[in-house]
Formats: sequence, structure tokens, C-alpha cells
Amino acid sequence: MVKINRKSLMAIGSVVVSFSLLLSACGGGTTSAPTNAEAPKSTGSAKQEAGKSAPGITDSEILIGNWATQSGPAAFYGAIAKGVDAYFQYVNEQGGVNGRKLKLVTYDEEYQPSRAVAISKKLIEEDKVFAIVGNDCTSCNKAALPQFKKEGIPVVGVSSGADVFVNPVIPNVYGLLTNYGVEARIFVNYAVDELKAKRIGIFYQNDDFGKSGYNAAIDELKKKGIQPVAEIPYNTTDVDFSSPALKMKEANPDVVLSFTITKSTAAYKKELHKVGVNVPFMVTSVGGADNNLFNLAGEAWKNVYSSSWTALVGSDDPKVKKYEEALGKYAKGVNPSGPALWGWAEAEVLVEGLRRAGDDLSRENFMKQLETLKDWNEGLAFNVTYTPENHYGTTSVIIIKDQDGKMVKASDVIKYEVGK
Repeated sequence: MVKINRKSLMAIGSVVVSFSLLLSACGGGTTSAPTNAEAPKSTGSAKQEAGKSAPGITDSEILIGNWATQSGPAAFYGAIAKGVDAYFQYVNEQGGVNGRKLKLVTYDEEYQPSRAVAISKKLIEEDKVFAIVGNDCTSCNKAALPQFKKEGIPVVGVSSGADVFVNPVIPNVYGLLTNYGVEARIFVNYAVDELKAKRIGIFYQNDDFGKSGYNAAIDELKKKGIQPVAEIPYNTTDVDFSSPALKMKEANPDVVLSFTITKSTAAYKKELHKVGVNVPFMVTSVGGADNNLFNLAGEAWKNVYSSSWTALVGSDDPKVKKYEEALGKYAKGVNPSGPALWGWAEAEVLVEGLRRAGDDLSRENFMKQLETLKDWNEGLAFNVTYTPENHYGTTSVIIIKDQDGKMVKASDVIKYEVGK
């Protein structure tokens, strides 16, 4: 993996974190990401393909694209790309996919939609990747969606659970991370039925991501005849959470639902702890399903619930053991819980689709083969399913809870039936 420091990047007017599996054996390499103003030269439509001549496919290689936030307030999610990369290296060491090695090209979009648009254009038109996997940031993916639709490039395992990517179905876009609305509905039911909550407060990020969970939670609460006692938004640029913590205290909830990213989750939970709000705190998986939060939030990280759409790090599951060993080998020092885990799981699904495609590596056949996955549990994700009418990936989670310095399983797998 090649890293370029921030000072050098500013000097050349672009930001990139680029690594490739094959280059790791021959000295590495760097690819410059476009700035907001740059427009990479068009080199033809990504739709022009036939069998092995599809973009990103050679007799020996399959080129896959990605962006992941490596800087700024959401840099935590950069580990998604490291998880993808680790799985690709693991597969390559086993001989690759149908005789071809996997190569990843990834850039830092800085959690900025404008950069994501420029990067997606570069990945498609200049790098000519076969598919894209694991892109983070709801707003970034939403901004790039018109480009994805226009070019028909397979986008697998969008690292966002927003409705816009799966409802209605977009033929070439495949979700995997738990849909935020599905997760919110599961949270509401668990809070009411298991935690016996009657006064629920909601804290949410004031953007597409946060509103997805917030809106679904409000809808599910209405079905139960419950009005939330607090509805408190925040912005991703906020650093002081003392005021929203006091507002939540004044509302006197018996459960808090939090639709927040990791850094904000930790900061808010610390402020709640300071003002004495220590009721059950249920936080979305992208903001809470990571053992590193015990370090980020310290003693405040107690009475916390979240969800996981994958098997848990530290469990006895052989698939988890394989992941932990491989991550330690190919991405030393990377925290195995949270984003790296998601990246590995997303890469597993992409590779399974490639394997099923066999020698016909057209994008059309690849997507056709993804839609043969039904309750697929050979990877870390639960019950992966795609059909022409359903691209959610998984709507199955386990509830997890803090215990002795780590998040542990607190429920069996809960499968939410969309549309019922």
C-alpha cells in the first residue's frame, strides 16, 4: 500500500490513497485522484463489452475500484478499503478467481460528494475498472449515482444503508450493509418489546444517512402509538455536543436511539454520560458496532446496544478466525472490528459473484450471477440474497451489547421482511 502525506497531496492538488494487490510484490504504485475541478479524459463507454473484453478484465487480472474516506471527520471508514484489500490478497494467494488475480484501485473522497463524483468518473473512464465495491458515505454515493446508472457499472456492497440505493431497485447497484430504515425499525421493536421503552429520544445526523434512520424510526413508533420525547439533529461538522446532551436530559427518555457516525457517536455518548443520561443507548451499526468505541468514549461506553449484519470479531466462527488471521497478515495494525470487517464481507460477496460468472466475465453475466445468491452464508454477512426485485443484500442482523470491553451478541439473528 502506498500512502502520501497530506502536505504532499496539497502540493499536487489531488488526494489519493492507492494500493494494488499485484503491485505489492513489485514495489507499489500511485494513481492520482481528480480534484473537484478536474475532468479526466473520456476513453470510451464502460458499456462497450463482450465477454472477456469487459472493462477491467484481462487474461490475468480483474480490476476493481473503490473510494474510502482516509481523511477528515469520517476517516475511520477508510478501513473499509483495507478490509477489501486484505480479502483480495487472501484470494490471490489461493490462486485468484478463475485464474485471474484481483487488483484494487482506491481513492480518498474525504467524505465530500463533489470529490466522489470526480473519482467515480475517473474510476470508470480512466482506470476502466470492471466493478466498484464498498464505497462509503451516503451523500457521496448519492451524488455519484447518476454516473453509476448511466454507465451501468456494477456497484457491489455500497457501504451505506440508505433507501435511495435499494428502493426502488437499481439494476446495477447492490446493497449489503444493513438498510438504515430496516435497522431503525428493528431498533424500535427491540426497544419497546425487549427494553420495555415508553419514552424514546432520537439523536440523528442531519443528512441523507441520519434522516433515513430517523424517518423510519418515527414511522415505526407511530405504528406503536408512541411519540418520541426528543428529536435532536446535528451536523457532521459539529464538535461540541453539550447542548444536544442537555436537551436529551430535559426530555427524560428511557431509551435513546442514535443515527450517527462513529466520531460523533463517541462524542455525544461522553456528553450524555457527563449530564447523567445513562439509559440504554441504541446506535446504528455504522456508528456503534466497533470495539474501538471503548477507547473513543471511555467509561461512557456503557449500556450501549447496536446491530451487526456480520458475524462478530472474537467469536469462534471459523470464517471470523480466517478473517482475523488474514487481516493481521495483509493489513497489520488495522482494527478488525467495524469498517475493515465490512470491507472484507463486501469483497466476499463480489468475489462470489465473479466465481459464479466463470469464464463469461461480462458485467451482464456477473450481475446475473449475483442474483442467484439466496440466503448465502458462506461469508461473514448473514443471509445474503439478491433477486431482480431485491438488492438489499441482507436484512438480517443480530443485536449486540457492550460487555467487558467489547461488543457481544445479545440476540439471535433477526430477519426483517421488507414490505411486510
